[in-house]
Amino acid sequence: MEKFTFFGKVDSINDTTYETFTLSVLTEKNERKTLRIDKSEKLDLNAVYQFTVEEIIFKERTQFLVHEYSHVNQVDISIERKSELMGAFYEYAPVEISEVKAIIDGYLTRINNKIIKEITLALYEKYKEPFYLYPAATKFHHAYISGLSYHTSTMMKMVDGFVKVYPFLNQDLLISGIILHDIMKVEELSNFAGPEYTKVGKLLGHITMGVKELELTAQTLGYTGTEEVLLMQHMILSHHYYGNFGSPKKPNIPEALVLHFIDNIDSKLTVLMEAFEEIESGEFTSPIGVLDREKYYKSRL
Repeated sequence: MEKFTFFGKVDSINDTTYETFTLSVLTEKNERKTLRIDKSEKLDLNAVYQFTVEEIIFKERTQFLVHEYSHVNQVDISIERKSELMGAFYEYAPVEISEVKAIIDGYLTRINNKIIKEITLALYEKYKEPFYLYPAATKFHHAYISGLSYHTSTMMKMVDGFVKVYPFLNQDLLISGIILHDIMKVEELSNFAGPEYTKVGKLLGHITMGVKELELTAQTLGYTGTEEVLLMQHMILSHHYYGNFGSPKKPNIPEALVLHFIDNIDSKLTVLMEAFEEIESGEFTSPIGVLDREKYYKSRL
């Protein structure tokens, strides 16, 4: 029999007394295959792998013997292809990754300040791949594949209105703050599919990690001690506003205050929008956690 390669998500792992055990795998075409693999191998449930297999007959049933396998993170494919695979296997952001990326890249080109631009781009490029795949949270808001970048892109689109109405705001700080405020969630969370909080995520959190990473990047680029670095760190540090939500400082510059408002608006309205999609006009939602468990009415207008 000829070997062939495909991507599949491991739905179940069945132990056995044989030299091989079985995996129930769902392909991206929504086909289910039973694979046999050496019992010494360790795979993660609910994870996506690239399998190279050969069709065999085992106890008068067609199965597939695994010759090689690699976790999707170890396969050399584009972000777009990986995003496509994630969309086939998991709950996914409602916007294509190419559209989200175009929005974010467009705003990044608008940063004029040399220091802000170089630091922001350095961190963006360093974490680019996980940034476009990770959720924004484990629950509450944007808790799905690519939720982090989708959340970021929606926030970006609010910048224009604020700057137009309040021209004293610094656009460079706003764009940088939106990009960087949550970027360390790629280290705070364990993975992009069914994540949990990591040890460093529990002990430090994405805000502390973000300030630390920005400081190290500024040091590498020779910008330690500059006004720009101080303001960028404050943007990250204060965006949750309240200490019990992780921010040791409240916003003390206007751009940090706007960042907090934009973040709050998008996280809450996105959840409300999703709740409205589940009900008919003229009905109330169930209590919504991020909105103080209030029920919202979907009008007929």
